[in-house]
Amino acid sequence: MPPQKSRSPNPRGQGERLRTALLDAARDLLLELGDQSKLSVRAVTARAGVTPNALYLHFADKEALLRAVMTAGYKEFRTVLQAAIPETSDPIEQLRAYGCAYLEFAAQRPGLYRVLFMTTIREGVPVPARGGPTGEDEGVDAFNDFLEIVTRCLPNEPDPFTQSAYFWAGLHGFATLRQAIPTFPWPTEHDYVERMIEMQIHG
Repeated sequence: MPPQKSRSPNPRGQGERLRTALLDAARDLLLELGDQSKLSVRAVTARAGVTPNALYLHFADKEALLRAVMTAGYKEFRTVLQAAIPETSDPIEQLRAYGCAYLEFAAQRPGLYRVLFMTTIREGVPVPARGGPTGEDEGVDAFNDFLEIVTRCLPNEPDPFTQSAYFWAGLHGFATLRQAIPTFPWPTEHDYVERMIEMQIHG
């Protein structure tokens, strides 16, 4: 593993600056390690340039820190996807744009994508569910945004949640396999999304 970069020590009490430094350090380490189980409080605080006790000024434990990192990452992910959706009444066009933006995000930010979708969801962290809440978690709401578009594409579909899950799984499968086997002759992102639309919406 490459030598760790250290940050300038943050004087105690600088509040948001210290919290941000800890979040950045944890995210950097997750990207490097690729495994949440290898993340330690000591490594995070060393990367942030503070003592281990400084972490507990802002986070109850490592799990709380990890949840905060995930929340920030999902917010970034959702912001990118929302920005890609055109202001149009055509839901198919919106679905096409969302799908392409999803695959572009995974390709352009592979480390962050792995952190978001290959980190085990712990107890108490919400996941999408039929009739589940909105506004409580950015990751759940990213799926709910997708569900809303799919529902409008399939106004007569009795179970749009399951159709959305199939489509989402197809996007994730393409994104992760392309990362794992980059030399495979994959179709373009646009062509893959078009095929998914044909299968899941028009099929």
